[in-house]
Amino acid sequence: MLGIYIHIPFCKQKCKYCDFNSYSGLENMSSSYTKILIQEIKNRSLTGRTADTVYIGGGTPTYINTEYIEEIMDALINAFDITMGAEITIECNPGTVDFETLSRLKQSGINRLSIGLQSDNDAILKTLGRIHTYKEFKECLNNAHKAGFDNISADLMFGLPGQTREIWKNTLDNISALPLNHISAYSLKIEQGTPFYNMYNSGSLDIPNDDMNRLMYDDCAETLVQNGFERYEISNFARDKKISRHNIKYWQCEDYIGFGAGACSCISGKRTANIRNIYKYIEEVGSKNNAVNTDETVINTAYDMMCEFMFLGLRLDEGVSKSEFLRRFNKDVYDVFSDALNRHISITKTITDNGTHIKIKPEYTYVSNSIMADFI
Repeated sequence: MLGIYIHIPFCKQKCKYCDFNSYSGLENMSSSYTKILIQEIKNRSLTGRTADTVYIGGGTPTYINTEYIEEIMDALINAFDITMGAEITIECNPGTVDFETLSRLKQSGINRLSIGLQSDNDAILKTLGRIHTYKEFKECLNNAHKAGFDNISADLMFGLPGQTREIWKNTLDNISALPLNHISAYSLKIEQGTPFYNMYNSGSLDIPNDDMNRLMYDDCAETLVQNGFERYEISNFARDKKISRHNIKYWQCEDYIGFGAGACSCISGKRTANIRNIYKYIEEVGSKNNAVNTDETVINTAYDMMCEFMFLGLRLDEGVSKSEFLRRFNKDVYDVFSDALNRHISITKTITDNGTHIKIKPEYTYVSNSIMADFI
C-alpha cells in the first residue's frame, strides 16, 4: 500500500524554531500553487498502486482557503485508488480553523487531525512564535469533535525556553486528560537558519540541558502510559490503537509519493525530492509536469535499504521484524549485521532479541540515535 504526502508551504507566521520548507507572507500565491499542485498530482499518479494513507502537511495547510483543500482532495480521489477506510490526515493550527472549516474538511474525506499545540503555557507559546493560545487549542479540539473527528493527535515539545520540569509535567497532566488518541512529543532541536539558532549562538536563548531533557522525556513516557497511551515509536504515543498509519510507512520503509514544493518520495528504493522554492516549483510543474530536483535523486543499493530498514525499525517500540527482514532481502539479519548486533546484545546490552523482533531496550531509548548509528 502506498502513502501520499501533500505539502502546503504557507504559514501565517513562521515559528522561531522551524526550519521546514514553509513561508509567511506568501499566501497570495496559494491559489496558483494549488492549481499547479493538482496538475502535479494528475501527471504523477502511479497506475496500479493503491494508497491507504494520505498526509497533508506544511506549513499550515489549514491557513489557506478551505476550498483549495477540497480541490486537492478531489484531485487525489480522481488520480489514485484510495482504499475505503484510508487514514487521511491534515495538520492543523488552532489559530486558523473554526467549526465551519473543520466540518468542511471532514466532509471532504479527511478523517484525522494533527493539531500543533507544542505547549499549554501561553508565555512559552509566545516565545516560540506560535499564533494561538491554549484556550484556542481547546476550542479547536472541541469543534473538531463536534465536526465528527474521532482520530485526533496533538504535537508537544519539551526542552523549550522557559520550560521547567514542573511546567512540563503540568502540561503532560493537562493534555493526557483531554479527548485525544495520539500525542507526538519531540525535544527542541536548534536548527541552522532559524531565529532560535541565532539566539542560541549569541547566548540569549536559555534552554534545558541534556540531562534535564532526558528527565523530561522520561516524564513524558511515564505520564502518558499511566494515562492510557502506548508508546509505539520513540516520540509517538497512541490510545485505542490509533497510531499514525502514515508515519509508520516511513519507519517501516514502505513506499510513499510526495506532491508539492520540497515534498519527498521513495518508490522501490529510489528517493526523489521536489524543488523547494515555491516560484521554481510552480514554473517547473507548469512547463514539465513535475518538479523533481534531479540533483537530489538517490537510488539505494540493496545494502542501503537493509541499513534503512534497521535504522528506522529500531525507532519502533516493537523493533525490527526478523521475518520481515528475511522476506524483503532474502538474508538473515545476523548475516548482515552480526558485529553490531552481537556488540549491542551481548556486550553493551542495549538491544534485545526476543526471537521474532530486535529492539532497543526501553531504558536506552534516549540514547537510541547512537545505537542506531551502528547500523548505517
